[in-house]
Amino acid sequence: MRLMTSDYTELAASGRGYVTDLLRPDRTYDLLEGYGFAVTRSPSGAVSAKDAHREMAAVRADFGLGEPYAPLLYRDRGAPPVTEVTRKAGSDHPAFHTGAAQGWHTDGLLEDIGTIRTTLLYCVRPARGGGRTFLLNAGRVFEELRQRDPEAAGVLLRGTILGRRSTIPGVVREAVGPVFAALGDGHYATRYGEGQVERWYPKDAAEQRCLARALRYFRARRDDPDVRIDLLLQSGQCLIFRNDVLAHGREYFTDDPRCPRLLLRSLHTDAPGCAS
Repeated sequence: MRLMTSDYTELAASGRGYVTDLLRPDRTYDLLEGYGFAVTRSPSGAVSAKDAHREMAAVRADFGLGEPYAPLLYRDRGAPPVTEVTRKAGSDHPAFHTGAAQGWHTDGLLEDIGTIRTTLLYCVRPARGGGRTFLLNAGRVFEELRQRDPEAAGVLLRGTILGRRSTIPGVVREAVGPVFAALGDGHYATRYGEGQVERWYPKDAAEQRCLARALRYFRARRDDPDVRIDLLLQSGQCLIFRNDVLAHGREYFTDDPRCPRLLLRSLHTDAPGCAS
């Protein structure tokens, strides 16, 4: 899997990744295999939320993703399987009541590394300004670090180095695990993030120094277009990406109160594959 390289950047236009037709799963599947993500578009362009739910179901069927997965954090909260990602007055979710930027993360706060393999993000309405989604080839950055500083990279493989804690008021839960884990095919699953939910657990001063070097390397690399791409989804476009190998984040955005930004999100434990 090449994931994001300069070759993919050449396919981008106006800050958006390559867009394929919704009814061409073969081409989209090739992009997913090669780069870890793809963007499809509705044949009709602008869509309603009802249209978006129907087209997301078609995407799930085309790529054999099965039914959406309910994350552990929301299982007791009555959350729908397809989540509305929008500003909601009174929401206690740290990302759903504000247009503030979101730091690098992977979906599935409490899940074991690699559990949620695919995320779908369908844009019903874009923001008035901003709102780009960032994708980072975290595995490639880790492989670079492993070659340059194997001691620092080794810390990120340790099974209790990173805890991720809920920031929802009244929900005290944490999942501890590695930042990267080998997938057995030369690639690495990731739960890399640097935001409000991470807690780091180096076991001694030497490991603390290694961890600092590792995080410093990631911070230096994650703005490089050779390992990062920014996508500004428009109405009727669906981003499909491998949540187990790519980290993602969100730019701040401003809303039109009469027509607020609305994306639909579903999570899946399967990786994309053409349905028979």
